[in-house]
Amino acid sequence: MGRTIFLLAAGVIGLGAWGPANAATLEDELAGLLLDHPNIRAADKTVEAQRQEIKRTKSNYYPQVTLTTETGIERIDSPSERDQGDGQGGKPSNRTPHSASLSITQNLFNGFLTTSQVRTARLNKELARMTLEGTRQNTVLEGVNGYLNVLKQKRLIEPARENEATILQQLNLEDERVQRGSGVAVDVLQAKSRLQVSRERLVTFEGALEDGVSRYTQTFNHAPDINSMMDPVPPVEMVPSELDRALDIAIVNNPALGNSSVTIEAARERKRTLRSEYYPVIDLDSAYNFEKHAGGTLGVRRDYSVTLRATWGLFTGFSTRNLLSQAAFNLGATKDTHDFTARKVIEQTKLAWQALLTAKERLVLLENAVNIASEVFTSRQKLREAGKETVINVLDAENEVNNAQINFTSASYDEGLAVYQLLLAMGLLNPSGLNLY
Repeated sequence: MGRTIFLLAAGVIGLGAWGPANAATLEDELAGLLLDHPNIRAADKTVEAQRQEIKRTKSNYYPQVTLTTETGIERIDSPSERDQGDGQGGKPSNRTPHSASLSITQNLFNGFLTTSQVRTARLNKELARMTLEGTRQNTVLEGVNGYLNVLKQKRLIEPARENEATILQQLNLEDERVQRGSGVAVDVLQAKSRLQVSRERLVTFEGALEDGVSRYTQTFNHAPDINSMMDPVPPVEMVPSELDRALDIAIVNNPALGNSSVTIEAARERKRTLRSEYYPVIDLDSAYNFEKHAGGTLGVRRDYSVTLRATWGLFTGFSTRNLLSQAAFNLGATKDTHDFTARKVIEQTKLAWQALLTAKERLVLLENAVNIASEVFTSRQKLREAGKETVINVLDAENEVNNAQINFTSASYDEGLAVYQLLLAMGLLNPSGLNLY
């Protein structure tokens, strides 16, 4: 796994000319994408929601204060009430009672339940933060892919049109030769067959460009300004020189692994939460009651009380024990899931590494193919000028140049995308790594 990547000095993608100063660069588009994409906004709000959940769980550390007041009309008709010398002449009691009560409850001990709940809330916030980071990086790759794909299809259309024009010229020449009696009808049919293949490829590229524009619009929420788009230079300086180093970085930084690690801690904290049911709950209650003319009693009554209350569930039908057993299995499941996630991250990194190596090797070979095809075309042009070569063969050579350029262009953008895919696997496709902020 100690293979080394030798990066091209000129960068990975350099086919397009630099655009104007206000061109829609990839960095500018990605910066806007990170601020505007709905998935990122949703994940960010989830983090904020979990932050509020932490505050809510901390509220259990504070006393609970309840104030209750009552007033109304009370009529009591009873023998004792009629016999009272209350100045109503033995009539039923008709009064307007008032009452108020104030209670304060402070939990002193609940088996560390509140502490565990706060820890769980913090872990859930960290889990939401890791999810946000993963969403950001996946969205960045989606944006990079959409941007590069539009440029790629645009660049592929140009040589495809040249190829179609060359074959059409070849077809006309073959047809003229047949009409003069010096050509072969089969050559005309062959030229027509080539023309159909060339047009089919051009139509495919044009359709792919339209599809790319649709995906771009969905991702960035606006149509691309194709004429001002610039070929980006991937951050190849972030790619390590060896696969082992890339794997080490991926194990530490990949959001998927961070997510599964936090999930393990949350499952472990769940067991602590359940153990609180084995302990008593101790509360300190204080109450103040005020009553006036209540229950047919004249005058004011005031009650004060301070109570230390302990509640202990001695038997719950083994539910706590069963819940702890369930939590233990869930903890084991999260550990197994983490192991599988680590395998997938390693696999993803290796595949991305190999894809980059393959793309680089293909690019070198295809660049040589373009150079060779260009030399053949130049040589046939010279032979044609000397009268030693036919126009048909010259056009065939030009067609080979166009085909080689199409393959080279496609491979160039594939190599650039492979760099970003490797950074995603390593967990480095973030705003700070790409200098987007």
